[in-house]
Amino acid sequence: MSIRSRKNVLAASAVGGLLAVGATVAASSSAQAIPYYEKSCIAYNLQSNTAVNGWRPVNYSSVTVYNGTVGRWVVVNFNADAGVDTAAEIRLGYRVDLGGIQTPGAQNFANHTEYWETRHSMSVLWVPAGTHTIRPYWRISGAVGKNGYIYSRCLTAEARTS
Repeated sequence: MSIRSRKNVLAASAVGGLLAVGATVAASSSAQAIPYYEKSCIAYNLQSNTAVNGWRPVNYSSVTVYNGTVGRWVVVNFNADAGVDTAAEIRLGYRVDLGGIQTPGAQNFANHTEYWETRHSMSVLWVPAGTHTIRPYWRISGAVGKNGYIYSRCLTAEARTS
């Protein structure tokens, strides 16, 4: 085989390879780190809570995770604009389906500051095999009459990525 023939074969192989890669990319969908059912963002929905109420669900915020046939650790992120009275804290926990409220990792979501601030919390929860709903809960830690508020919030759960 002559040098010219070899160059033509290599060029044709390279073009064929590039066409195959291009067709594969065009036919496949983009990868997502967080599928739509594993995120929930609510804007412009003010919630309040007081110390006497105890744990309350964060309204309209829940996500669904699918773990397949094995249980696994799930990374849960929650953020919100938050404000709380002096000498009080906002505490955060999570419930998987109808189980008890879990408080893994750091629980203190917000302390009093002069102005509201955007707050973020990341937790790691054990979630069994199958499809499950994760919902955040919050309470005010402080004396009777202490109040807290959350506004514009997002919840995400990262169960499986590929």
